[in-house]
Amino acid sequence: MKVKELLELAVVHGRTVYDEEKEALFCNWSLSGLSIGVKGKYLKVRVLADSDQIPGMPGMPQPPADWPCIGCAKGDELFYRHECRENDQTLTLWESETEESVELRVVKISENARGKLGILELETDGQFFKVTSDKPRMEIVGDSITCGFGNEAPDNAFEFKTSEENGWLTYGALAARELGYELSMVCESGISAVKPEHPLFPMHAMEDIYSYTDELYAVKYGKENTKWDFEKYHNDIVVINLGTNDSTPIRFYQEFDQIDAMGEWFHAKYKEFIKQVRKVNGPDTFICCTLGSMDYYLYHHIRDVVDELKKETGDEKLCCFEYIPINMMVEGYGAAGHPSLKTNLRMGKELANYIRKFVL
Repeated sequence: MKVKELLELAVVHGRTVYDEEKEALFCNWSLSGLSIGVKGKYLKVRVLADSDQIPGMPGMPQPPADWPCIGCAKGDELFYRHECRENDQTLTLWESETEESVELRVVKISENARGKLGILELETDGQFFKVTSDKPRMEIVGDSITCGFGNEAPDNAFEFKTSEENGWLTYGALAARELGYELSMVCESGISAVKPEHPLFPMHAMEDIYSYTDELYAVKYGKENTKWDFEKYHNDIVVINLGTNDSTPIRFYQEFDQIDAMGEWFHAKYKEFIKQVRKVNGPDTFICCTLGSMDYYLYHHIRDVVDELKKETGDEKLCCFEYIPINMMVEGYGAAGHPSLKTNLRMGKELANYIRKFVL
């Protein structure tokens, strides 16, 4: 059955886009997808997969193209995953020897910038039934740390593979499940919170894309960049973990007498970004500005921005939180010095415990 016919029966997760021309529900952001009820012996999915080519670092060979990874979960268990390296393919996600009635979640578990995934059709030998969700919503906004960049890679492996990036076991997903929240992830490796004053190289900034559904999809396929409907999909909590990549252009800038001014540039721009997040989400959303667990160079600016906004606006649903740094002796690393699964597990507990103090 074509996915469009099933949408009225499904719960859609995260920021997705239905492409009328391709007849596909694009689930590009980490853990975006849908849940559907299945009464039968199997669930198959036909998907459209497209690779992305990330530019290589100066002087380094071009890395291979990245392909998206799909997953299927039942409850809190992700029991199926597959790297989709063919443009059009049909996959068997779930099978049972006897007919069962189950609710299954079909999601993309790798990140948006490294491969696009469209759901074309779902098939079962039985029938689909409607599922619903009344869970409150949490949105996690971030960079490679939030995506789970190489969190399943061998210790500090240099090469990145989407097959070793597991969004299901990221700190944000773990915290959301522990707290009982429906999760949406808006994250991209290498992204900064704001455009730097003196960029070292072209980089995406969340301030430019946060208000839109999926700017990466729009650019890749030449589509209209549509605004996200924050009113329809109201976030009860927004957690922002950005600032790690913002520090790089500052710390590597050669004119050292300009570094303090560049920090102040970030301070002012980050403040405007948080105002933007507040404006589109409305006054009732709890906003948590965080940093960690790799770099803390700009944390004092983030903390001061939160304090200033609370004093200036009286916004009591705004807070600041710092994750404990990676413990390399106990937790090891994922790919390229990123948080491992052990670090993500610990960060998820930290975040859940912190949020409980304010909203539960």
